Amino acid sequence: MKLYIKQILSAFLILFSCLGFGRFAFGMILPNLQTSLELSTTQVGFIGTANFIGYFIGILFVNILYSRYPTHRLILSAMSLQAIFMMAMITSSNYLIISMFYCMAGFLASISNISIMAYLSNEIPKNIRGKAIGIVVSASGLSIVISGQLVPLVEEFIQLNAWRSSWFIFSIVILILAFISQIGIKKDTSHHMSELKSKTFEYFYISSFWKIGILYMIFGFTYAIYVTYFVSAVITKYDVSSSISGNFWTLVGFMSIFSGLIFGIIADKTTAYKALILVFILQTVSNFILVFDLNYLAIWISAICFGISVWSVPSLITLLTSIHFDVKKNAQVLSLVTLLFALCQTIAPVGAGYIYDLNKNYDVVFLVSSILTLFAIILSIIFSKHIIKEH
Repeated sequence: MKLYIKQILSAFLILFSCLGFGRFAFGMILPNLQTSLELSTTQVGFIGTANFIGYFIGILFVNILYSRYPTHRLILSAMSLQAIFMMAMITSSNYLIISMFYCMAGFLASISNISIMAYLSNEIPKNIRGKAIGIVVSASGLSIVISGQLVPLVEEFIQLNAWRSSWFIFSIVILILAFISQIGIKKDTSHHMSELKSKTFEYFYISSFWKIGILYMIFGFTYAIYVTYFVSAVITKYDVSSSISGNFWTLVGFMSIFSGLIFGIIADKTTAYKALILVFILQTVSNFILVFDLNYLAIWISAICFGISVWSVPSLITLLTSIHFDVKKNAQVLSLVTLLFALCQTIAPVGAGYIYDLNKNYDVVFLVSSILTLFAIILSIIFSKHIIKEH
C-alpha cells in the first residue's frame, strides 16, 4: 500500500473536490440560493438536475477522451474548467444560465471522477485495490462534513447572497486541488476503457442485469432527492438555522465515510443482496422520518441511517456485477447499469421539486422515496433467495 500512497491521495483529493464540493455541497447552499434568487423549488431542482444531466453526458464521452488524452492532462483540464464554470454560476441571477453552467460543471466532474477511478483500476494491484478504492470514495463524506460547517460560517458573516461566497470558495479549492492532485498521476501512462458497443445492449434481455439495474436505479432516484433536499427539508419543517441544519449534514458526511467498509464486510460474511436488504432498510427509515412532524431529534436518526449506508451501494453493485457476470462482461454491465443509475439521479431533483411546489411541503417527496426504498427491500429479499448463475 505504501508504494501507492501518492496515487491514492491524488484520487482522494480529486473526488473530494470534483464530486464533494462540486456536487454534494450544493444541498447546503440551496436554501440560501433559493431565497436570494426568489426561485421555486422546481427551479432550484432544475439546477440540480442540470448538473446530473451534465454528469450523464460525461459518462457517454469519457471513454473517447480518456483514450485520446494523457490522464494527468485530462484531469487537470477537467477540474480547472469545472472550477471556472462553477465560478461563472455566481455571476448570474437567472436560474437557466446558472443551470447551463452547472450542467457543464457536472460534465467535467464526470470526466475527472471516472478517469481517476479507471486510472486506479489500472495502477493499483488487485490485492489492495478494494481497500484503496474504499479510502478514495470516503473523500465525498469528508467534503460533506466540511461543507456542513463552512456554509453556515460564511452565512453568519455574509448576509446578502451568501451562497455566492460559499460557492466561490468551493470553486477555488477545486482549482487549487486540480494542480496538487497531479503529484500522484504518472505522466507516461496510456490507458483505455472498454467501449459500449451495440451488442452490449443484449444484456437488457438477461434477468441478472435487471436485478442489479433496478436496485441501482432506485438508489439513484432516492439518493439524489436526499442529498439535494435534506437541508432544505430540515430548515422548512423545523424552522432551524443554517448552522443547525449544517450539523445534521455534517453527521451525514461523517457517517458516510465508514459506509463502504462496513457493508463490504457484511457482504463478505453474508451476500451482497443480503447487505443491500439492510442498506435499503436504513434508507427507508431515513426517508420515512422526514415524512412526519416528529421531534427534531429524529433528524439525527435520519442522518445516521442515510450516512452509514449511502456509499455502500455503488460498491455492492460493483460486487454484484462481478458475481453475476464473468470478467469479460463485467465492465460493460457496470457501465450500462451506471447509465441507468445516472438517468434516475438526473430526473430526481426536478421531479421532487415539482412535487414540492404542488404540495408546498416535502412530506410527499420523501414518502415517494420511502415507498421506492421499501420496494428495493422486497426485491433484495427475493433476489437473495435465488441461486446466482454467472453469465
